[in-house]
Amino acid sequence: MLLVKISIKNSKIIVCTIIFITLLLGVFLFFKVKYSRPVLTIGVYTDSSWNVPNGDADCVTKLAIKKFKKKYPNVNIQYTAGIRKTDYNNWLTEKIVKGNTPDVIMLPEDIFNLLANNGALKSLNNPLKDDRISHSTFYSSVFKAGQYHNVQYGLPYETNPTLMIANNDLLGKNGFSNLNWHFSPNKLKNICRTININNNYAGITSDYTWQDAQLAYGNSVFENSSINLTSNKARAGFSLIEDLTNKNGYQYVSSNQFDEGKVGFMPLSLAKYRTYTSYPYHVAHTSSFKWKVFQMPAIKKVKATPASTVCLGISSKTAHPTLSWKFIKLMCTDKEIQQEVLRSRMGASVLPQVIKSRYTKKIFKGEQQNQLTPNMLDSILKDVATTPKFRNYSHKEDELNYLIQNALKNNQLNLQLFSIQHQINKNTY
Repeated sequence: MLLVKISIKNSKIIVCTIIFITLLLGVFLFFKVKYSRPVLTIGVYTDSSWNVPNGDADCVTKLAIKKFKKKYPNVNIQYTAGIRKTDYNNWLTEKIVKGNTPDVIMLPEDIFNLLANNGALKSLNNPLKDDRISHSTFYSSVFKAGQYHNVQYGLPYETNPTLMIANNDLLGKNGFSNLNWHFSPNKLKNICRTININNNYAGITSDYTWQDAQLAYGNSVFENSSINLTSNKARAGFSLIEDLTNKNGYQYVSSNQFDEGKVGFMPLSLAKYRTYTSYPYHVAHTSSFKWKVFQMPAIKKVKATPASTVCLGISSKTAHPTLSWKFIKLMCTDKEIQQEVLRSRMGASVLPQVIKSRYTKKIFKGEQQNQLTPNMLDSILKDVATTPKFRNYSHKEDELNYLIQNALKNNQLNLQLFSIQHQINKNTY
């Protein structure tokens, strides 16, 4: 009887001990979760996306981290400072291979399609819907730079559209002093013909490409992963580039010749334009004539402005999807951060509310030779064309560009279009 009582007493002690240990473990886990410091890793490069001088290369990232930690003080943010854009792709590839992919990834256009296709990026469709963020928050075509097969994998962070720069003095001498801000490809062709009558001058630099000529007619030669070079729009674009290049005898017309006042037009990225027109770089710029800014030539109601857009995305392997989303949302939609993108990185903010603000007007006014206005840039960003999205796009475009350039040099483009189309479409990568 005594043994039974002792056994019961011991059992109660064991049960109580188990309960106590369980409670203690629960309290420990509660406080560990509550007061632990999650580590959010950021993969970014620090220099310019556009190969122009940058001031404080890390200033945007530093500002974003400061604002983020103010709101989420318990989060520890880590990023590797000093990575250059030229080294970034190899750095990121190595991280992915080793299973150490950063939670937040900077996505220049040359790697976006590959990462999205390979499953390295997390879909943003649900958080976008939950936070009621859509293309209307950004410039519509710029927002689409982060899409792949109708899935949003990136938020646009900064963009760099192409402007058409003109030698205003040369235009005036040839009777085009009142040229409209947005003019047609036929008008471009006629002006270049007029300028080319004098053999000492050229109509446009070789920076104007056959791709630009296609966009002028609202055309992309790519239909998914296949190409169509023989449609009416495609032939109109090729006719334009043939006309412009044949007038130069397919001699390369450089930006230096434009600087010397010998060329009418030159396509130029916004970042390079802002660099060349701001102190101290405009001091070294030798142009003795007035520049004028135009929108890229196009027929009515088509988007014809090429632009490069850098996005921010989230690793599909992230352990912190919510925190990662909050960070890229801050970088891409916070007004103060996007103002800093505009100020320091020489491209454009992706937010219409920033571009059309007094802040942008003040920034442009400080760039002494800059004749661009916020309204002009707003119009240009609304005109951005969408880049095709499929895995082997870069390979196909490179091969296509090589074949078209050779055909242009030999003055046989129109004869070779069908052959080039067949060759590209039969190749697989």
